[in-house]
Amino acid sequence: IQMEPEFWDPNPNKICEKIFPPTFLFKPLSLPKTRKFYEFILVDSKFVSIKHNFDKSDNQLITHSTLQILKVLTFKDFETNPNQVKKISQSFDPIGYNYWDYINAWTNVFWFQNKNHRYSWLIYFKKNVRYFFPQWFAEWWEFFGPIQNILPQDIKEGYNQFKSRFEEGTSPFHSSLHFFSKFSLAWILVWQHQYKKNSNSKLLPILGKQASVKWWDQFDASRANTQGVALWF
Repeated sequence: IQMEPEFWDPNPNKICEKIFPPTFLFKPLSLPKTRKFYEFILVDSKFVSIKHNFDKSDNQLITHSTLQILKVLTFKDFETNPNQVKKISQSFDPIGYNYWDYINAWTNVFWFQNKNHRYSWLIYFKKNVRYFFPQWFAEWWEFFGPIQNILPQDIKEGYNQFKSRFEEGTSPFHSSLHFFSKFSLAWILVWQHQYKKNSNSKLLPILGKQASVKWWDQFDASRANTQGVALWF
């Protein structure tokens, strides 16, 4: 978002309080379409599982959340015209969503911060599931997905072996998406608001979101080492 003098502040988090409606950390297409609305879309599809975890000493403070990917719906899976509204299974306002709302949900659901601005997502794939991804998911993966640098050495060796044998040329998706989904791997996503330099130095900076990822070492990932990859092939 291009900053303007009327709401400029050196602290990007204070800017958000000025320019976004309450509970929003993204440009609202419609005030009823809150982050909770987008979360409900994913949960209502029954192919995403989300759990919020609270601070032990403050039951109002969410410290981190988990999101398990069970399936990403394609146009074909949606089974209707992408502009047609599907009714949400429970009472909610808005009462339904279309496929464009569903696509937006995969981004907007993550735009939450707690009052301390210390919050993270644990994202992972379910075991023994064969995944098929719509092509728009490639762009999602570029921002929200993990990078090779976070992999432990044994998993990095497994990934290199997988990449050398996997027919990446036949797929529009990065080999890391196939690797993480096929071996049910997990990663931690953290993001913060951050100013970015404007190409025009006379203009105020641009408010953006900067993501970082970490490896999650609490799950057994041995199935993705070189021995596990060899068995998979």
